[in-house]
Amino acid sequence: MNILHISPYVPSVHASHAGGVCMGKELEALRKKHNVFVLSFINDEKEEKLVEKEFKNDNKSFFVYSNTYTKGLNALTHLNKPIFFGIRSSCKFKKLLLNIVRENSIDVIHAEYTAMGQFVWIKKYFANIKFNLVEHDVTKQSYDRYCMGSSGIKRVYQKWQSNLVNKNEEDYLKKCDQVFTLNYKDKDLLSKYYGIQNAEVITPYYGIDFDAVQNIHVEKEENSICFVGLMSRSENHEAAMRLIHIIQELPNELNVKLNIIGAYPNDELKSYESSRIHITGFVDSIEEEILKNELAVFPLMHGAGIKFKILLSAGLGLPVITTDIGAEGIDEEGEYVSLVKTDDEFKSEIIKYIDNDDLRKEKAKQVKDYVLDNFNWEKTENLFDTIYR
Repeated sequence: MNILHISPYVPSVHASHAGGVCMGKELEALRKKHNVFVLSFINDEKEEKLVEKEFKNDNKSFFVYSNTYTKGLNALTHLNKPIFFGIRSSCKFKKLLLNIVRENSIDVIHAEYTAMGQFVWIKKYFANIKFNLVEHDVTKQSYDRYCMGSSGIKRVYQKWQSNLVNKNEEDYLKKCDQVFTLNYKDKDLLSKYYGIQNAEVITPYYGIDFDAVQNIHVEKEENSICFVGLMSRSENHEAAMRLIHIIQELPNELNVKLNIIGAYPNDELKSYESSRIHITGFVDSIEEEILKNELAVFPLMHGAGIKFKILLSAGLGLPVITTDIGAEGIDEEGEYVSLVKTDDEFKSEIIKYIDNDDLRKEKAKQVKDYVLDNFNWEKTENLFDTIYR
């Protein structure tokens, strides 16, 4: 089968963000049994290096450079779309898409993220082509939450964007032949919001072979807590800042150390570097950095969909404390992760784990076993074998 994989970011298991890693794993799986072409955007220097290293001699892969200027121009010329979709409405991308489909007899387009759903219009020109879309999160839910957390002019803007998302996301999804979500909650949301009944759940790949990790021996730092995330994302920055203030209010005698792990911390975040708080920036091995800690804490207030950083931390055997937003699609009942809401609840839960070694070890085993049993990549490969045959 001839498949064209399209995405807003370079798909690679070596990407610096969870979405790119998951897409890279999907691409690997599809290429095992099919003739797969790639069309994607290059958004920064790191992605450019990935392309140079992994796709240099690949004559089935095509890339379009995307920067602040091109994104701004695309957004301004597509005001009928939410800005996050509009920035991907590239004329060059559209031309390449048409050429690849026409010249290579593409049977199916496998699209990543809602923004790529806008290219479902290609079905008008190629009657027999199938268009399948992976919803990495339900965009409507994210924008609805932004609206609730804003006021004044910002709220008006977010409401406008939310309305555009609602209209466009529904239109794209209803024209797709197959929709994939990364968790059952998102599948239920698509049914609730848009009446989508053809969604299948794929298990996301979170960038690690846990069998291999068992051989990594890292000495844990006593009373150490970590937060993990790409710090250029506003929801991660806000959560990291919230956690810093929570940690600062803990009793000094606990001697808690906080490690904020993730690339692109801004100057505000880096200013909190101290003997108790360490801002790592980019790290070569995120697994080793996480394994140094005894506890993972994620006071997330925004975002939607499954959080790979929480899956990763839990799968590595760290007890996790988070909000209902952090637990979405993973453990929404709080059976394996600890669910809290307020800063005081975060402080109480942290103290409970720091003071009780047995509880910490017991919870670590429970949550690790749960993740390994329920988020197995082999399930996704089996589903792809069924869909793409």
